Amino acid sequence: MLSEAGEYFEKEYGESGLYAQRRWPNEEFCRFMGRRYFSKSRLERGRTKILEVGCGAGANLRLLSDEGYDTYGIELSEKAVELIPFLLQGANCDVRCGSMTELPWEDGYFDAIADVFSSFCLCETDFSVFADEIYRTLKSGGRYFSYTPSKQSDAFRNYKPAKKLDGSTLDGIRRQNSPFYGNFYPFRFMSAEDVGKFFDDKRFKTEYLETVTRTYDFLTEKFEFIVFEVVKK
Repeated sequence: MLSEAGEYFEKEYGESGLYAQRRWPNEEFCRFMGRRYFSKSRLERGRTKILEVGCGAGANLRLLSDEGYDTYGIELSEKAVELIPFLLQGANCDVRCGSMTELPWEDGYFDAIADVFSSFCLCETDFSVFADEIYRTLKSGGRYFSYTPSKQSDAFRNYKPAKKLDGSTLDGIRRQNSPFYGNFYPFRFMSAEDVGKFFDDKRFKTEYLETVTRTYDFLTEKFEFIVFEVVKK
């Protein structure tokens, strides 16, 4: 049975196809790849296993595949996975339909795991399970990259009429003039302090932590993202 987020995206991809989400790589993900992996030779890239969780129809996977990395993806929506061959045009990627809280790969398999605006749909408890899966499937010294909503966003600071499911998670974005209004499924936010404490407890070292902010509705609404990298100790 699909979660609320799974049902939402299954409907989105079913109705809008490739237009349901962006068709180009996320800029912060490109910056992450540039910082850490673009200096590798083509041979080294082919030996570097990178997983994207919540990969959608494959916009970020196309970058990884085109650049020669050993590319993997997991996505909750079956309809999104069905669209990936149209965007990747025959590229060789291992993409599976499933949940990021139950990654179907062996221990220590990946060099890096990327999470581009995906795990925010997990409440605090489920995100903790996901973090354990990240740790399990990363190699020693492997990296986890995340681009995720910040608690400094007006959508979180002024969240009503939504309700909080826990200290970080809303039951959806329900204020009509809020960015991402209509995403009526669990929507979790983090702070910079959350990142440091949470991942230190999970035996990761934080090596990159920045924010990216944009405004909506003629500067009246601020939405901030936290961009971070942690390394498995």
